[in-house]
Amino acid sequence: MKFKLLLLLICIFVSVIQTFAYYDLTTPVDGKSIADDNLQFKVMKSLYKIYAEEYPACSDYSIKNTQIIHYPYDVKKRKNKYIAGYWKEMWTLNVCGTPMQIPVTFYINPWGASYYIDKSFFKQ
Repeated sequence: MKFKLLLLLICIFVSVIQTFAYYDLTTPVDGKSIADDNLQFKVMKSLYKIYAEEYPACSDYSIKNTQIIHYPYDVKKRKNKYIAGYWKEMWTLNVCGTPMQIPVTFYINPWGASYYIDKSFFKQ
């Protein structure tokens, strides 16, 4: 049992290292983004995963630019902490030499921020 667990941990570690070596996961991303490095990293991982599923023959993905298309609105603060609101950014990716623009909506909540990626833009 301990051997299987150790083997599983080694496999996970190796796959994470390969992912970091293969894809450019450096933050902050190019361009302008309100999202902090941790949130940018999560969005990048999600985008790369979606592209891998949508375009299995392609393995060349990179973030080329980000821009804010709508600054935070409906923002609410309580005790000097943001608890609600959202903003939108346009993330430009290079997918096998073709630029694609994907809108990402970020949501502020009492626990930090989350994001939504509309998968319909991947079918363009």
